[in-house]
Amino acid sequence: MGRAARLIVLGSGTVVPSATRDTSCYLVDDGAGTAFLIDLGPGALQRAARAGYDLDRLGAVLLTHVHPDHCIDLATLHFALRNPLPRREQGPLAVFGHPLTAGVVERLKAVWPRWLEVGDDRLVLHPVLPGPVPVPGGTRVEAFPIEHTESSLGYRLTLPNGFQVAFSGDATEGGGLVDLGRDSDLLVLEAAVSDEWPVEGHLTPRRAGRVAAQCGTGHLLLTHFYPPVEAVPIADQAREAFEGPVTLAQDGMVVPLTRGD
Repeated sequence: MGRAARLIVLGSGTVVPSATRDTSCYLVDDGAGTAFLIDLGPGALQRAARAGYDLDRLGAVLLTHVHPDHCIDLATLHFALRNPLPRREQGPLAVFGHPLTAGVVERLKAVWPRWLEVGDDRLVLHPVLPGPVPVPGGTRVEAFPIEHTESSLGYRLTLPNGFQVAFSGDATEGGGLVDLGRDSDLLVLEAAVSDEWPVEGHLTPRRAGRVAAQCGTGHLLLTHFYPPVEAVPIADQAREAFEGPVTLAQDGMVVPLTRGD
């Protein structure tokens, strides 16, 4: 029997080193045989393996944008799959990201000539624009434009059991953010900074709560915390606008992705 559909938070922090929060990475097991990694912050692949998902168990990678704290393990991934030891019995690993991702990969290969060359029987990089994403398995994925960088995309996954989970990546208001989370069962939304310490391109807890209320999501999971925002009552501020359940992400947290839990 397979595991029930679930989300594992593998990294709820930022580029600022933290003793308790790793950089961005989330794992979705759709309960039907396909596991997805969302973002590849430094050390993401090792954390996935510790959670029980080695390279042979991963079906696809979804990259929200090409800032290093979300994608630098692309180099690790290529180097690992160049080695014959990680089995790929289910075929090549599919990596999806904005078309600018391909340029990042080529630059990484230029830094380490030969060492990141991987055959397309092991890894295939797919360019993604807003719209349906052709992932393997029975989960449906749609990408949405996100206001943060030129390469920013959010992803909405509709699992085989009907559960809908949406990931904003780094984000601010605008773009397709509300459409991304509209009527979702779970919205994973960044709340990186506080109103007292604003940073362009990022949400605060209050602003994240307003977005969640506009979306009509059933459950708000806040994440991607810079240290200063942890000094404020994050959940209380989000609840000023959003009446549903609010959870603060913690590394290692497991969230069931089934309705009624």
